[in-house]
Amino acid sequence: MTNNNINYSKAYTEVNCLLDYMPQSYIDKLPKRLIELIKKQSQEQYNIDIDTNKSLLEQNFSKKTKDLIAVIKYNYWSTDEEKRQLKNIFYQNENISQKELLEKYNPNDIFKKKESKIDITEAGNTNLQLVEYKENIFIRFLNKIRSLFRKK
Repeated sequence: MTNNNINYSKAYTEVNCLLDYMPQSYIDKLPKRLIELIKKQSQEQYNIDIDTNKSLLEQNFSKKTKDLIAVIKYNYWSTDEEKRQLKNIFYQNENISQKELLEKYNPNDIFKKKESKIDITEAGNTNLQLVEYKENIFIRFLNKIRSLFRKK
């Protein structure tokens, strides 16, 4: 199993455990195929600690688990008004994420040359270091051969 599959398997296990604590009215709203999928993808050897005194947000669930719960809530447990509110929240979060990505990886700045860093001393003189270019032995050998052909 890949790491991503293991993460999803843990998320399904956590959702399955959460469903055990949910009222039956919530379970009845879910399609049977979804419940079967969640149970099939769950891991029995993965232990989950759920504190019934804490809210869902305070629990120590993975991000994938929270995402699955959000999708289930949106699709099956929300009224039309709640769906509109959730959709607005999803759009706002997506916009924030896209703005952060745009700032980090701005396509207009990709090919701009970054400013070279020059160390300026207190006197105002710049300290530049010269880099000596050395040809490797193979290039020198090829240049020697070329020079022999040019002389003749």
